[in-house]
Amino acid sequence: MTEPYPDVATHLRDELERAWLRVEYQVRVAWTKGRVGVTDDVIGATDIGRLFAQARGNQTTGDDAGASTVLEQWLIKHREVEARIRATVEAGKRSPLIDLIRAFALTPRQWSTLMFALLPETDPNLVQAYRYLARDDSARGLEGRLLAQLVYDTPTSRSLMARDLSNSSPLVRHRLVDIVAGAAAGDSMMFRRIRAATRLVYLLDGTGLDLDPELADVCELRGLEARGSFAPLLLERAAAALRSNEVVLAVQGQRGLGKKLLLQLAAAHWKQRVLLIDGSRLSQLPAAAHLPTIRAISRELRLLDAIPVFADLDDTTVSEAERDEMPAFFGTLLDDWTGPVAITFNRERLPRIHQRPIVHLTHEVPDLKTRTAMWSDIVPTLGPGDADSLSGRFAIPGGIIVAAAQAAQAGLMPDAGAPGTEELATAVAAQLHQRISRLGKRLPTPYDLDDLIVDDDTRAALFEITAAASQRRQIRDAFKLRGAQGISVLFSGHPGVGKTMSGTVLAKRLGLEIYEVDLSQVVSKWLGETEKNLSDVFDAAEPGHVVLLFNEADSLFGKRTSDVKSSNDRYANMETNYLLQRLERFGGLAILTTNLTSAIDQAFKRRFTYDVFFSFPSPDMRAELWRRTLPKERSSKDIDFDALADMYELSGGFIKVACERTAYVAGAAGSEIDEKLLRATVERMYRERGKVSANGRLE
Repeated sequence: MTEPYPDVATHLRDELERAWLRVEYQVRVAWTKGRVGVTDDVIGATDIGRLFAQARGNQTTGDDAGASTVLEQWLIKHREVEARIRATVEAGKRSPLIDLIRAFALTPRQWSTLMFALLPETDPNLVQAYRYLARDDSARGLEGRLLAQLVYDTPTSRSLMARDLSNSSPLVRHRLVDIVAGAAAGDSMMFRRIRAATRLVYLLDGTGLDLDPELADVCELRGLEARGSFAPLLLERAAAALRSNEVVLAVQGQRGLGKKLLLQLAAAHWKQRVLLIDGSRLSQLPAAAHLPTIRAISRELRLLDAIPVFADLDDTTVSEAERDEMPAFFGTLLDDWTGPVAITFNRERLPRIHQRPIVHLTHEVPDLKTRTAMWSDIVPTLGPGDADSLSGRFAIPGGIIVAAAQAAQAGLMPDAGAPGTEELATAVAAQLHQRISRLGKRLPTPYDLDDLIVDDDTRAALFEITAAASQRRQIRDAFKLRGAQGISVLFSGHPGVGKTMSGTVLAKRLGLEIYEVDLSQVVSKWLGETEKNLSDVFDAAEPGHVVLLFNEADSLFGKRTSDVKSSNDRYANMETNYLLQRLERFGGLAILTTNLTSAIDQAFKRRFTYDVFFSFPSPDMRAELWRRTLPKERSSKDIDFDALADMYELSGGFIKVACERTAYVAGAAGSEIDEKLLRATVERMYRERGKVSANGRLE
């Protein structure tokens, strides 16, 4: 009975011995025919004989005889190695070297080619032997002429060599070896170097198999260990699709829902890992690098027994023509990869896939009841009321719940016990903060409703918005209301009347962060980029952990044009249409402010849950604004705020500016703020804005 190889070290030792015997045989054959190797100081016959003896483990010096004896020794070793390889495969034992043969279905000659290219990486003396046999002291490894002697040494096998080194061969197709061009253009294959992929060197130490570092920029290997909570039916359907080699599994849903984690868990059901492929980075590689990279990815999939997942594939489209087609590299991989494959999409539009039938899964945020159960399962110390509160506050999937629970626990001292609702809420916000911070700025929330000076109708509307936003999920679930659970609000009115401040007040009362979206970062001249940026913004805020504030939104949410005269008009309308749809489906709280309510498209206005108009402050409101805004320290007690309010029609923003400017003047002069100084400052502000007299509204 032939024993299988117990480990990679034993197998590697036998492969080295077999290779050395084959090289020695060819050298001795050359000696008997009167051909000698290089004769300079690099290496000579005595030296090469010493290397042969060292490889055999004895001290016999080489001479020009003994070729038949070495051939007999090689045949014995060759049969032994081939038998042990077969025994290892039949026994189902896993070994990095054996897995190469199994994964790529290599023939014995292809395997020998790979070994002669790879083994000098473990025994540099082989390079010296190659130089001697090739009679070329500049040789750096295996070349075609050496391979013809060592593996394809008969006229019949010589034709196999051309086939085994062609682009259709598994050696080249999967980048197990690279064929390096010769020094002169058009050099024969005989003068080209055959170099083993650097990636294969990592297999020779017998440690666990990991991703090729050269692919780390475009791929990520995810293992079997993963923790997440998903709807059982969704996970079951994903796992079933990943068992089939005939379909493409497309998982669609907003960013941050855990689509990649879902696929990782589905693959783990079959004891397989997933290889996440970053299509965006892959598309940015030079065109000449696309095919070699795809071939290397195909090699890794077989070596790692992994399932390819093209993540966020809709981010790779860069032109209008590509919006409805899959990137070319996707088809290139499927031309070679016959196993299961999956893709994830964030947007609504799914490009056409021609290569295979599609299994389309839509991944959505779990409902309120499911989220409550997830919180209770992942954080058992939570009471029913706390779990219900967190699930109502954050519309997030199980993956983010798991991450937030781990982060909250890590932020506590070892003896502090389990995290509470506030620690968990803070951890949820931290998980999602980075996704929106690129396109928005977090605003402070120091004010409450009592700090606002607005009319009664506006105050009542703000109270109603607060109540609706805090209870919307529970109420919609109880009343079985359909549609998105979000609330969209339009604040309109003159500049400086408190629109932005009211947005921060709402966020404070809801216990949420508020982000002002930076329109300069959102709007892009590149086709589709504005849509992508807006998708990122809405998806990041979708779970309800932040309030979105679009200041001066009329510049982005303005009227569509019916008179399309250029491609710019057409693309602007496309973006506006996308905004209309996305705002209607948004599940969080979005606040849009505008100074020109007439500039907002009527289709937008119809979609706002609340349309709040901030009236210009009345004299009584202006007087109260003066009282609250003016610094109480170092201010005269004789200031007539009612007279200031009657005389100057200023919004709250201008009153704040007037108080600050007066404080600077008084502080520099070492005096207190009095009414005369205030009036002088206000009148100067009128003149700076082209007003002949300090009458009327300052705008």
